[in-house]
Amino acid sequence: MAPFGLFKKKDSDTTEQPVIVEAGTLSIQQAQDLLRNVESAKVQELASRLAPVRESASESLQEIAGLANQMEHEKIKLEDLEQRHKSVIENSRRTVVSSLKREASTEFQLPQSVNDAKKFKEKFEAMMNRIGEVTGSHSKVLNVFMKKHANKMKDEFEALTKLLNEIKSAMSDLDQKRAPIVKCGNILNSASQKVASIRSTEASMQNTESEIKNAEAELEQLKGELGTLKGSAEFDQAASVVHKIEEAESQEEQLREQMVDLFSRVSRAFTKYSYNITKETEARLNVLSEEPWKVLYEADISPYSSLLLEIRKSIDSGKVQLKDSDKVLSYLDSILQSLPELQGRAQALRAETDSLHQGDVKLVHRAKELEEKIAQHDVELAKNRQLQEQQKRQIAEKTGEVDAMLKEAGEILAELTGQKYLLEY
Repeated sequence: MAPFGLFKKKDSDTTEQPVIVEAGTLSIQQAQDLLRNVESAKVQELASRLAPVRESASESLQEIAGLANQMEHEKIKLEDLEQRHKSVIENSRRTVVSSLKREASTEFQLPQSVNDAKKFKEKFEAMMNRIGEVTGSHSKVLNVFMKKHANKMKDEFEALTKLLNEIKSAMSDLDQKRAPIVKCGNILNSASQKVASIRSTEASMQNTESEIKNAEAELEQLKGELGTLKGSAEFDQAASVVHKIEEAESQEEQLREQMVDLFSRVSRAFTKYSYNITKETEARLNVLSEEPWKVLYEADISPYSSLLLEIRKSIDSGKVQLKDSDKVLSYLDSILQSLPELQGRAQALRAETDSLHQGDVKLVHRAKELEEKIAQHDVELAKNRQLQEQQKRQIAEKTGEVDAMLKEAGEILAELTGQKYLLEY
């Protein structure tokens, strides 16, 4: 509350634009230090401007302290009807006197930093608010029973109000002067962070480059070893053995497919025959139905041949009835007829494969290992080269951003100091 009224004043301040001169180069850190110096100079200017304000405020507070002492000891004259309010009036006086003495003892330190300046203004405002509040709350007592002191208090409050307005004006000027400093500081902070990011990416890129070189060296070594290996007579021999093994295994696979095809034609007959048979017969029937090629590797296939003959008899006698029984009988005859020959081929191929596996094929396996490693290195190299290109793009992009930031910061510094600096990192 401001019972005695507030007076507002706004001083205008015009600053001439400095002449810009060339001043060399600065690092980001040096530019930040320079900004702090510029800001410190602005704060010192503010302190110089606030020095007479503080002196005047001190004088006004001394006057208020004197008025409080006078109020404390003055004898208040009360009319008859006012005697009943004596205790209220005395309490009001004690409250005002105590508050005024407390506020009159307030001391103000000239600011050494922006934060000090803000505290200076806030402290002055808080003091004024408290004085205004107490005098406003007890204005009736002051104006009726201590009118002489109230008028003097009003004069001092108006003087302090003018001083507060001067402080606000000075702070407003400081904020305006600091605006480019704050903006430049923010730009430099952002630039510094981006530079740190660039350095980190550069370090990462160096690691990537090292990994690429190592991988290229290892790849060259692997290719050399593979070339030497494949150029040897021993490898040709081993490769020939492997080729024969693959051919034999391929023929075995064809035999399996042939057996599956043969027995699939009589699968319905097996299903019809599967009722009410022994477990042993059921086991053999399952082999013929699901994995008929296994029969070919048995030492004695007569149990299976006998089973096939039994199934044929059952179909021929009508015990097992099928729509196309003649075809099924023909298929069974074909199977029974070809089974010994197929068994001989299968076992001959198995024997050949087993014999070939006894040969030395380590060089072929080693060649495959080398080829797999070479393929892995190719993949890893492609990935690292892609990462390296990405890192280069990131560095170029951030470098461009930093250059633009430092150019803008340099322009602001030139306006603030009158000196044109080339900012670098």
